[in-house]
Amino acid sequence: MIHNKKPIGVIGAMQVEIEAILAAGEITAREEHASMTFTRLTLRGVPCVVAQCHAGKVNSAACAQVMASVYAPRIILNIGVAGGTGPQVQIGDLVIASHCVQYDYDLTPMGDALSVIEVPGSGKLSRFPCDGALVEKLRAAAQGLYGAAHVGPIATGDKFVADPAFGAYLYETFGALACEMEGASTAHVCAMNRIPCAVLRAISDGANHDSQVDFPTFAAESAHRAQQLLLKVIQEL
Repeated sequence: MIHNKKPIGVIGAMQVEIEAILAAGEITAREEHASMTFTRLTLRGVPCVVAQCHAGKVNSAACAQVMASVYAPRIILNIGVAGGTGPQVQIGDLVIASHCVQYDYDLTPMGDALSVIEVPGSGKLSRFPCDGALVEKLRAAAQGLYGAAHVGPIATGDKFVADPAFGAYLYETFGALACEMEGASTAHVCAMNRIPCAVLRAISDGANHDSQVDFPTFAAESAHRAQQLLLKVIQEL
């Protein structure tokens, strides 16, 4: 029976990024770990655990590790909103990460390439891969629901990007289609725990000078698009 399966883990940085998931599920328990609330629920027959990690790489990594250690999920999904950095990416679009990079991790003075990180059990990584099967399921579901989705790199760092030159730099340097603050750190923890992961983002702003206006205007609507996609595909994951 599906209820005997390990749960699917879902992490969002903001309440608006997970509220539709919580509203659609049958909640069975709420538990606190590391000052974060983890909600057990059944979503369209699928056992899940959902948490709000708050913004930033350390918060998301701590949340993902608690989720891995306490709930042993079979997959972890990091969902939410992001700034668009690819030239073809527009507000409202969906971006599914092929892999994530931590663009602000820099040991170049020590001889390593930019964003290369020593990961226990995996060696040196510059790209934190997302699970190919999950990526394809999300892409196919997005195609059916919204007509299309972008698949490509997502850049993660502890910075709200509101500078078009920096957004262009992320695209030119990493091929990043979007930038945010939690995806690569979640994927980093998943790599350490051998848990398949996926990172799904809806574009809320253009990572430019208008971001401070666009983000509060479009964040809720964009987050809802990502959550609706997850609700559509959850039974296939």
